[in-house]
Amino acid sequence: MRDIKDMEKTIKIRMQSKIVKFLDLAIEYLIYGLIFFLPISIAGISSFAGVAVVLFLVKQILSPDFSAIKSNKMFFLIFLVFFIFMGLSLLNSGPLLEKSFKALLLKWGKFPLIIWALLDTFRDTRRIVKAVWVFFFSAALVGLTTFSQKFFDLEFLRGRAFSGIVTGPFKHKNDLASYLTCIIPVVLSLGLWKWKQIFLKVVFFLIATMLMVVSFWTFSRGGWVGLMAGFISVAFLTNYSRLGKKTFWLLFLIGNIFFISVMSFVLMSFQNRGASGRFSLYRGAWKMIIEHPFLGKGLGTFMDYCPQYTNNFGVYYAHNCFLQIWAESGIFSLLSFVLLVGYVLYKSMRVTFRIPISVDFFILIGLNSGLLAFLVHSFFDTHFYSFQLSFLFWVLLGLNISLYSTRDKVPYL
Repeated sequence: MRDIKDMEKTIKIRMQSKIVKFLDLAIEYLIYGLIFFLPISIAGISSFAGVAVVLFLVKQILSPDFSAIKSNKMFFLIFLVFFIFMGLSLLNSGPLLEKSFKALLLKWGKFPLIIWALLDTFRDTRRIVKAVWVFFFSAALVGLTTFSQKFFDLEFLRGRAFSGIVTGPFKHKNDLASYLTCIIPVVLSLGLWKWKQIFLKVVFFLIATMLMVVSFWTFSRGGWVGLMAGFISVAFLTNYSRLGKKTFWLLFLIGNIFFISVMSFVLMSFQNRGASGRFSLYRGAWKMIIEHPFLGKGLGTFMDYCPQYTNNFGVYYAHNCFLQIWAESGIFSLLSFVLLVGYVLYKSMRVTFRIPISVDFFILIGLNSGLLAFLVHSFFDTHFYSFQLSFLFWVLLGLNISLYSTRDKVPYL
């Protein structure tokens, strides 16, 4: 009788192990689908992300594993602080409390789960490399369909007509520019690796060139500034070992001083070329900040209060992610968000400088540079309030954490 029970227990454990392995594989490929559809379909993103999260929770119930959180406890601690302060902003939401609560749970609340699922699933660097390849193929399709849109009035992914401005599969040119600003450094970095087949290297640089041309066609000045930041980051990070620590940081400082000067010029350009509406929004956001600097006006309420603080300019986002986070949820939310991203970039750069020159080395450089470019462009737009672009940022951030976590045990060179 006891032998029969032991046998049944063994069979049950084996079955559960097979189910967990199946779920793990299913989640992996669902995330590949999510990555592929990031620039193409909001419905595709929702479907792949939703099913992946559900299967991940089922997997955690069957086989609880919190090692991904434990190994990145500082990141999740800062993430928790960020959410606490966003939650506290609901104290100022007043009659818009329900809307703020939905924004906390639905707009922001899904990303900790997505990050956790990514960290749990992508512990193998081979899976991360596959994910980057999916990004590459998806970006190549975006470039090709945008060329087709411009020259043949045929955008074959979403069927969007050409109205004098390229949008690719996105609804707006700025969304296309934001996607390219983030992805081009990743593609460019991959092309720097010494591929055995020269054909691959040529393909990477041809696709990167095509995407840069498309970025130029968007005429998004914020996108150009962000892309420039990405290029500077790729150039410095790939040459860190040759330059030496002191030379690297000196050139990095000079490069950023130059970059800040360019950004100031672009801001003046915005003001002098008919984009003064953005400055009306900035002033409106600043009025909200002065009124409630610590906890903000309430998460998700900026558009509701926008006409009131901009002399009825209209209902818009702030066109600056950092100002909007501050205006809606206060200075502590903004500081914890900046600390969160800064911590990830610091850890990733630290690991990048330790590991040997490899594909992982260039992927880390690409992910770092893409995220930095995205954040710089976020000074001119509101990417974190776009469904597609917010997913793009958090997925890239999650892959970055996954990769530097798997390579963090490599000894110093």
